[in-house]
Amino acid sequence: MTPGKRIIKKTIISAVYVVIFSLLAVGFYSLFSANPTCSDGTKNQNEEGVDCGGSCSAVCEKIPDVENIQVIEKNILPAGDGQYDVLARISNPNTQFGIADLEYSFDLLDGAGKIVGQSEGKNFILPSQEKYILAFNLTSSSEPKDLNFKIRSFRWTKFSEYEEPLVQVYSKEFNFVSAGSNFATLKARIKNLSDYDFRNITVSTIIRNDQNVPVALNQTNVNDVKVNEEREIVFNWGRSFEISQEAPKIEINTDVDFFSDDNFMKKYGSPDQYRSYGADSE
Repeated sequence: MTPGKRIIKKTIISAVYVVIFSLLAVGFYSLFSANPTCSDGTKNQNEEGVDCGGSCSAVCEKIPDVENIQVIEKNILPAGDGQYDVLARISNPNTQFGIADLEYSFDLLDGAGKIVGQSEGKNFILPSQEKYILAFNLTSSSEPKDLNFKIRSFRWTKFSEYEEPLVQVYSKEFNFVSAGSNFATLKARIKNLSDYDFRNITVSTIIRNDQNVPVALNQTNVNDVKVNEEREIVFNWGRSFEISQEAPKIEINTDVDFFSDDNFMKKYGSPDQYRSYGADSE
């Protein structure tokens, strides 16, 4: 046999082996791999989403566009001894979407934009909610000139049949203290008018001067508040601040975490209206 014929023979034999092994591989794959279905938890076949659309009968739920959280106010307040209190007022323009785990940071900046103090935390915001996020006693290496509030990460969650929690605030009484360690005190009462017993209600207050600039902040938690129950809350300040003594501008806000099942001591009505699904957003 000539060398040329030997080469042709080897080439033919190699090609036959390749075909055989390919057929065996396809056979083993077909034998041991499951056929794509509309319930395998994988986006395959011609599905538009996972197990929905295309050849699957299930219709993919379309998540509507959501608007970004808006930061509408931020302020720095001196708290004495190189420490500062800060606030950010944020607004959620979406009527059905909220954020369960909103991670944020406050950055105190000097005149050159360098970070001289920082605080990080986690909060939430409900659909159509406007709320304050407060942080206290941030230590700064120099006097801050500006405040940067960053939303570091979040996850949108859709609500169905959303109802705003109803916690009424009334009977506000503000007084300067002439004796003792406190400079001023604020008393108020809250009443839970929702259909739920809450394990925790966060109550915050912002006091403003005549120019509507915040001059004092405070925050407290009220625990185990049942339906129609009233509670007294008391805020104390140990440092001085300047406001109108005749008609101080006082805001008191209540905040209830509807995302946490642990925050519901007892539920009246249908709890399903607050069970939601998450949707990642960039």
